[in-house]
Amino acid sequence: MRFQVFFFVFFVGLSFNLFSQEIVVFTNENGSKSKEAIVILPGFGDHKKGRQHQKKYFQKKGYDLYIPIYKDGISLENCVAKLEAFYTERGMDDYQKVHFFSYIVGSWTLNRFIEKNGRKNIATIVYDRSPIQERAPYIANKHLGLIVRIKGLKNIMAEMASTPYEPLNKDSISIGIIVESKATLLMRLFKKKTLKMGEILWNLDALNQIHDDGHYTWLNHDQMYTRFDIVGAEILSFIHNGAFTPETRRKKYNWDPFKSFKKEGLE
Repeated sequence: MRFQVFFFVFFVGLSFNLFSQEIVVFTNENGSKSKEAIVILPGFGDHKKGRQHQKKYFQKKGYDLYIPIYKDGISLENCVAKLEAFYTERGMDDYQKVHFFSYIVGSWTLNRFIEKNGRKNIATIVYDRSPIQERAPYIANKHLGLIVRIKGLKNIMAEMASTPYEPLNKDSISIGIIVESKATLLMRLFKKKTLKMGEILWNLDALNQIHDDGHYTWLNHDQMYTRFDIVGAEILSFIHNGAFTPETRRKKYNWDPFKSFKKEGLE
């Protein structure tokens, strides 16, 4: 029964990708571009509801907002190519500054995009990183092969499972890292197999990315798509100031990340 529940939740979660649509919101009422834009690169947890949460929070914050369709089930290089096409077709070079908030596969894609095309007008990147969730492609590829094949994600999952994070040279870009501190249902159900992959390291240096500031959130990866009441102000603070809020948590949580939130007294 436990596996059947998981199978259903994970399958439905992947199915939500089918209904994701590009979102473009201009701050100026006449549809003209502002001086700066925020681009969000969702990951495999992308879904219509998540994009609506992103849109609701980040619109009318003084930036044009873009949430493109860039993911490709074949390869990271295809993801990069789609991001290049988005940058050209949407005239992103016209902006004075572009700020990125990227989930896991988005970060792998964005770093390759910059390595290939240069920093352009990219001023800020806030990475959503997770020492646990970044093992999900390996778990999915090895133990959920049928599901990822059905959803057309077999190739990209296999590539992500075998591709270490390729760090970005800062090159005058302000870089912030948000670290997720709880495991999703997927990773909780595969806890033993996840831990067999090696020790989970929580210090920021273990994430192999030069950065200006780091923030530990109690959220898990799934919640990072909806709980902008928790992390939204941190993202905007970093975009505005090159640092997270003065109240931000810069130390890891002293708990078992695989335990449910209820056992920690959280929502």
